[in-house]
Amino acid sequence: MTLVYLGIAWLAGIALAAWLTSPAWLLGLAALIPLAGFLLWRESHRARLLSICGLTLLLGGGRYLLAQPHFDDRSLVTYNDQGWGILTGIVAAEPDVRATYTNLRVQADTITLEDESQHQVRGLALVRAARYPEYRYGDRLEIRGLLETPPEFADFSYRDYLARQGVYSLLRRPQITLLERGRGNPFWAGLYAFKRRAQDTIARILPDPQAALLTGILLGVESGIPTDLMADFSATGTTHIIAISGFNISIIAGLFIALSGRLFGGRWAMPFAVGGIVLYTLFVGASAAVVRAAIMGALTVIALHYGRQADALISLFAAGILMTALNPCTLWDVGFQLSFAATAGLIMYTDSLERRATRLLAALFQEEMAQRIVAVINEALIVTLAAQITTLPIILYNFRQLSLVTLLTNFLILPAQPGVMLWGGVATVAGLIWLPAGQVLGWIAWLFLSYTIRAVELTARVPYAAVSLGRISPLPVWVYYGLLLGGYVVSRMDAAQRQSLWQRLTSRLPMKALVAGLALAVILIWIAAVSLPDGKLHVVFFDVGQGDAIFIQTSQGLQVLIDGGPDPTALTAALGRRLPFWDRSLDLVILTHPDADHLTGLVPVLERYHVGRVLDPGYPATSQTYARWLELIAAKRIPTLLARSGVRVELEPGLVCEVLHPAGDPDPEDKANNASAVTRWTWGQVTFLLPGDIEQEVEAALIASGQPLQATVLKAPHHGSDTSSSAAFLQAVHPQLVVISVGADNRFGHPSPEVLERLAGRTVLRTDERGTIEVVTDGSQLWVRTAR
Repeated sequence: MTLVYLGIAWLAGIALAAWLTSPAWLLGLAALIPLAGFLLWRESHRARLLSICGLTLLLGGGRYLLAQPHFDDRSLVTYNDQGWGILTGIVAAEPDVRATYTNLRVQADTITLEDESQHQVRGLALVRAARYPEYRYGDRLEIRGLLETPPEFADFSYRDYLARQGVYSLLRRPQITLLERGRGNPFWAGLYAFKRRAQDTIARILPDPQAALLTGILLGVESGIPTDLMADFSATGTTHIIAISGFNISIIAGLFIALSGRLFGGRWAMPFAVGGIVLYTLFVGASAAVVRAAIMGALTVIALHYGRQADALISLFAAGILMTALNPCTLWDVGFQLSFAATAGLIMYTDSLERRATRLLAALFQEEMAQRIVAVINEALIVTLAAQITTLPIILYNFRQLSLVTLLTNFLILPAQPGVMLWGGVATVAGLIWLPAGQVLGWIAWLFLSYTIRAVELTARVPYAAVSLGRISPLPVWVYYGLLLGGYVVSRMDAAQRQSLWQRLTSRLPMKALVAGLALAVILIWIAAVSLPDGKLHVVFFDVGQGDAIFIQTSQGLQVLIDGGPDPTALTAALGRRLPFWDRSLDLVILTHPDADHLTGLVPVLERYHVGRVLDPGYPATSQTYARWLELIAAKRIPTLLARSGVRVELEPGLVCEVLHPAGDPDPEDKANNASAVTRWTWGQVTFLLPGDIEQEVEAALIASGQPLQATVLKAPHHGSDTSSSAAFLQAVHPQLVVISVGADNRFGHPSPEVLERLAGRTVLRTDERGTIEVVTDGSQLWVRTAR
């Protein structure tokens, strides 16, 4: 188990280094602590192990820091966002062919800018090309387009996703000219050509969607699977059957061992099998999940060759250490996370679940019958349950969906998967040799594939087959895995060790304290449960005095803050009451304009909370508060969007934020009020117009622009000042509800009597009278809650 503990420490070190962003010298200084512990308590095995784990944790952090990219003036990324350019380079990877387009990864060598200056560059660019004409690995291309930084989305960082693969530039609106073919490595060119031929063969021996599914299972190419069918696999929790797994690797290893035995004798079986595993891994694309399975498969083959029994858990952590040592960003690959967790679940829980199932059934049937039943349900149910134990938090966190039919669907389809692999593989190989033979054998594969598809489609139609969840905080995920690891360690102890542990715990922890701790845990879990999103959109106008602060919680739990009011204490207290107790994150923070009554409260928010991204109007204010705001954004490297009309942010399916103003860069001579970012939020049939502090000249410009202004709910501009809320603007917006964010007895006299007169006949709510105002909607109806 020593390697397992070291593996946990190594992976934790990588994760902590990414989270803390500590400098390398600090890690070196921290290494003195476990080193001193090792020297002082080297006689104690436990102290030595703890010290070595501490050093390993710091080594993992150091490896992450070393892996961070370093750019210079030849790096392609330095030319991002500079307008049109002409890029030349070579297609450096297998083209990712989709239904209507193809993603090309181009290794750039030169770029020509709009001023006609040419520069030697290095770096990968992702190019979304038209589906036709077809381009291949090794093609040298000249591409005219817009070189841009990959975008950030509200609940997904596309920029980070591509960065983990070494891509920092997108080339949009490409106009491509093929200059030359065959400039790639001959080995890769041959491998990709054979893969294309295998794909074509499957497409000729089987109809779709069976052909697309088999291509995904055998070759790792999922792009041809219809969207609705992939959604059904996701809803039933069965996407794992499409992924290349240890099952594929074991078949390949067995095939090469048998082949080498016939050709060269048994002594060459091990290198031949390992070579076959490596070749197949490269052939199917070498994704993180496949590489994990390949390393474990190769270690098993090597162990068997030398007459040893491979320890699966040690092999798993050896694979994890090796992969993250080569590329620490692998740790954030969801495929790697699911593959690693599922394999750990199979290793840790399959045997114990099988024993428990046997004992349970033995109480109902004879021992022999119980064992037979368990043998039947083992692969379909017990193995699935073991994997679910360790993968469920990752699935819920990343995909926000809980399948309630996953055990049923897996029970139905898993018995058919050996038939899919066997007959699908045989038919493909036969088709490569002689197409008619492949077509005949493909009929058998078609039966297994059709059964799989039909079972998935039927169970996906069961009412409440999948339940959509809101965003889940990372904290419960970490707590779950901590408890899981602790429980597994305890389960490996014998009865005497467990009794000793219990006595040590209870001797130091009185029973009353233990009961109180359990009660506290139950209360915290209950509070966490009631804090989960309810599927509705919540827009909360905080009572922060004479200023604006608006909090939005989406139906899936995303969190947005618009302005912060004049009082940091009032804002942080209001946020503390709204957010779950464990949550210190906001997906989007919007500053409408840098006046103190909108900005001041936001500064401590950036200091205390993790902010996904910022929307800023870019008004050139000179205040110290605004300087601190910009300093924090830069220091924390928070992705920032400029608020300009036409910018559109889709936070989640169906919820759209549109920026209506400003149209261009604000003039520093103009009032900051009139540089306010005006946003219009749409969800279903309900809209919210949040115009900051714009005054009547901007209201008139918005009306003249022809942009949609109608809104169900309007936040009155400029706190109800007589410089805003013109009659023409109110007529254009035609709100059902108007909210005025204003301080009681303020020195400005807001809201003005003239504005209140214009609003006569409409529903008006004021924070100085009602306190915090919350508007809740399901996309068609409104519910309003007020503090007073």
